[in-house]
Amino acid sequence: MNGLFQPTRIKSLTLENRLVRSATHEGLADEDGFPTPSLLTLYQRLAKGGVGLIITGFAFVSPDGKCMLGGMLGIDRDRHVEAYRRLVDQVHSAGARIAMQIVHCGRQTRPEAIGQQPLAPSAVRDKSLFVTPRPMTEDDIERVILAFGQAARRVRESGFDAVQVHAAHGYLLNQFLCPHTNRRTDRWGGSIENRMRIITRIYRQCRREVGPDYPILIKINASDAMKKGLKPEESLIMARMMSDLGFDGLEISCGIGEDGLSMSRGDLPVEALLDHWEIYKNKNPLYRLLMRRLGRMILKPRPFEPAYNLPLARAVKGLVKTPVFLVGGLCHPQTLHRIVERGEADYVALSRALIADPFWPRKIKDGRPEPNRCLHCNLCLAYLPGRPLQCYYGKRLGPG
Repeated sequence: MNGLFQPTRIKSLTLENRLVRSATHEGLADEDGFPTPSLLTLYQRLAKGGVGLIITGFAFVSPDGKCMLGGMLGIDRDRHVEAYRRLVDQVHSAGARIAMQIVHCGRQTRPEAIGQQPLAPSAVRDKSLFVTPRPMTEDDIERVILAFGQAARRVRESGFDAVQVHAAHGYLLNQFLCPHTNRRTDRWGGSIENRMRIITRIYRQCRREVGPDYPILIKINASDAMKKGLKPEESLIMARMMSDLGFDGLEISCGIGEDGLSMSRGDLPVEALLDHWEIYKNKNPLYRLLMRRLGRMILKPRPFEPAYNLPLARAVKGLVKTPVFLVGGLCHPQTLHRIVERGEADYVALSRALIADPFWPRKIKDGRPEPNRCLHCNLCLAYLPGRPLQCYYGKRLGPG
């Protein structure tokens, strides 16, 4: 029988337990993407808290792939390697393993963050960020593929134990997979095989750079949770294709930012977003008044429910031999134990739970039965533009 605290191995990566810190933007890098001492402090706390694997906040593979939030990690130049090598060494000495998540944000950013019009498969406007991207040319696509490969090489050279490709939550690779954002009629759009082409090419490019024994993970949406988004019947086929390609772990998530932040169930703190995100602070007074009064009715946030991605992860698990990571709504120790013991997922990945309590894994190992203290208020996300990652435990701040 599988156990939550049973050691496991994924190629060259040995893990002491099946608890994973899912990638979470920390806002603790400098303007060039280099880690700050505060990031190391955060990772050391996570390591001491007992999680088996830390996956970093997303790191941009090229300057035009940065997000609009400050403090994003970067891995787009060789100078990053030495800085991350020091960070990895200290995380290892604290007893944890660590992977880096790499990403291109595509249209899910702002021109002022990257100095140009954002890129995407097609010119589909992001209604939440008020951005209409430029459709990518063949040269753009080939350049991004190479950038992912070079980023993976730097991740390995930095000493990270694995690399994770971010293909979920509305970022560029998810934009290629999703029929809502990919309306191309060439070899990069249309059929499942065509929409998957960039994933195939990126995997092969990364594998050439890191070698056969280095773990390459991927985070995907099993559903985009929107009317015209990626549906499970297509994502299950894609997951099996990714497994057959050779990915060493599939993290199953859902949702995109445009659709009411549907990857993070629970409260949608509209007032905090209006007061602390520059793009909303600068909107006209009528828009702001309308959103304060009717924002939740218009955006229709999805209510929190425990383990909300479990049915999708279970379906993927039944189709692939690759280890499956489950994220989303995991807040009760007995639920984590049950998921692993039943073989519904191989690993359980935590984000908001570890923001609320980085020592929760150690408490679970000690047999403490109480659920995690997270209230699912999502203020940790709402206040990210101006503040590093932290738990607010439902306490709202004044206008920023």
